[in-house]
Amino acid sequence: MSLSLKPDASLLWEIHGKYYDLEPFLTEHPGGRRFLEVVRGSDCTAVFESTHVHDRLPKAMLKKFYVRDNVDYVPMWSWTEDGFYGTLKRRVQEHLLAEAATQDVSRADARLAHHGTPGFIARFFVIWTIWLGLTIGAIGYGAWWCALPWGAFAFALGGYGHEAMHAGVFKSAWANRVAALVTLDLPGLSSFVFTAMHVPLHHVYCNVKDLDPDIEVHFPLVRERPEQPLYWFHRLQPVYAWILYFITLPVLWFNDLVTVCIGMWFGPYGRLRRPYPAEAVLFAVFKVLSFSIFYALPFALHPWPQALGNFVLMMGGAGLAVQGTFALSHQNALAMNLDARKLPHVEDWGALQVETTADFQHGHWLPTTFLGGLGYQLEHHLFPTVSYSRLHAIAPIVERTCAEFGLPYFYYPTAAHALLAHMKFLVRMSRPEPAAPALGRPAA
Repeated sequence: MSLSLKPDASLLWEIHGKYYDLEPFLTEHPGGRRFLEVVRGSDCTAVFESTHVHDRLPKAMLKKFYVRDNVDYVPMWSWTEDGFYGTLKRRVQEHLLAEAATQDVSRADARLAHHGTPGFIARFFVIWTIWLGLTIGAIGYGAWWCALPWGAFAFALGGYGHEAMHAGVFKSAWANRVAALVTLDLPGLSSFVFTAMHVPLHHVYCNVKDLDPDIEVHFPLVRERPEQPLYWFHRLQPVYAWILYFITLPVLWFNDLVTVCIGMWFGPYGRLRRPYPAEAVLFAVFKVLSFSIFYALPFALHPWPQALGNFVLMMGGAGLAVQGTFALSHQNALAMNLDARKLPHVEDWGALQVETTADFQHGHWLPTTFLGGLGYQLEHHLFPTVSYSRLHAIAPIVERTCAEFGLPYFYYPTAAHALLAHMKFLVRMSRPEPAAPALGRPAA
């Protein structure tokens, strides 16, 4: 190659205005190749900063992959060490290192000590075994009493899958990949597509107008921002939104196929790089498995009314749990800033996360597990690779740092309180009201 030719930026990784060629590092990346593939060709500064809780080594390693500066780079956020996120990250690092020291973890391995606790991992195997038994009972024997709780256990496992997708359950990238496959892909939700839409988009631009697919994808069926057009049918959205939640899993099963074929997620809301060969094979195998087990086999084994009834109980229950619980964290008046409060640190990425996310029901591991760990969503957005089995200890650090920087810490004492707030939000968005300014960095 001529020295005058520059590598195509779409094949590189941009971090803090510098381009890196991580191609030689793909198979060596401790978090797995998948994370690097889904952010290739983009400004992945926020993903890099938030994913690496202990960032000294990753930042040092980047130097050997440096290609060139982006001379036109304009940062969207500030990453100063004395800013909100810089301060919070330093405190969380110190907490995790101190916790690792109490567990006789060597300092060299301390950066791996933020994954799932032994009890958390043990519960994973117990819940997966119960879920497998419920699956056999509902599909193999047509037992409705197995189909009824199936969705709750599937969602609890989905919490593990969500965390494994973020490389948080196990220290091994391989183990996390397997966990994501057997908890997300097997029931029908592609973890590859989920990662591509969730990590570089929702986790970076949480509730930001036109950038967060988790919010934009619902319109026009569900109105969730005041500046969106209000149509006559939105009057009914507090009712029919729950019907849409109910059919979530079959819709996502089919949409995964569309996304991989056309490279777009639900229309214009997210672009997907085509899966590399290993992921393409996994995608195809698990789509065939999930369809065969959950969509075809029940109707081959049982009379169609019985098969359909169990299918509805299983997939409908899981869909309600998935959408209903995810909605509690982001789709409420506080997280959507419906009262147009002033945002004091719009230049700080961490401030955006706490302004657009709400926690609920901290405490005992049992409700936390069956709520998929989403009650600690605020902490999860700030530090996505930290296991939710450890977030209860980080939450007070986050709350204290928010208070110091004049930022809110949104918290509902129970899931029921958060659910009520979401229902009130759906009602409020079904009616006219003055438009509020969009969250995120204001236009220059």
